[in-house]
Amino acid sequence: GVTGLPSGVTGNFSAGVFTISGTPTVSGNFNYTVTTTGTCTQTTAEGTIQVNPNAVITLTSAGSTTSQSLCINTAITPITYSVTGGGTGAGVTGLPAGVTGSFNAGVFTISGTPTESGPFSYTVTTTGTCVQAIASGTITVNPNAAIALTSAAGTNNQSLCINTAITPITYSVTGGGTGAGVTGLPAGVTGSFNAGVFTI
Repeated sequence: GVTGLPSGVTGNFSAGVFTISGTPTVSGNFNYTVTTTGTCTQTTAEGTIQVNPNAVITLTSAGSTTSQSLCINTAITPITYSVTGGGTGAGVTGLPAGVTGSFNAGVFTISGTPTESGPFSYTVTTTGTCVQAIASGTITVNPNAAIALTSAAGTNNQSLCINTAITPITYSVTGGGTGAGVTGLPAGVTGSFNAGVFTI
């Protein structure tokens, strides 16, 4: 017979052979002892089965940190995960430039200041023994607004007579710009925005 085996592992005696086999369903160190039965003095044999757990990764920062939307050149709210079980480290892919991941004392932290815009889907993968775990999220980095003159050069500096129409002045509004307004125009001259173009 045998004592000290993990759950899922059993011993069986047949035709003079005692066999220990099975699939452990719990992790830990198991010191087992096989003891013979029969007449006279019996004997024992011992051994150890070490069952390593699968890795576990758990978000420890606020739930909203895994789906951030922010402006370029603005620091993200740090994202932290605890790595336990069979996980002894972690790595990450898919981050924007300026944002990195680091592992220390069972905690994986994503932090930094993105220097490129776009949607970035990242994946954190644990390292260690047995089956590894993953976690994912999204960081959306919005660009700063950009405005550029698209009408002829010089249209932005006109000199003309009163009651004479100006040559239209147009600007493209791109990046993080979603509209535009204008101040300082003379009476009778206005600005309007449509489909990424601001027209005076």
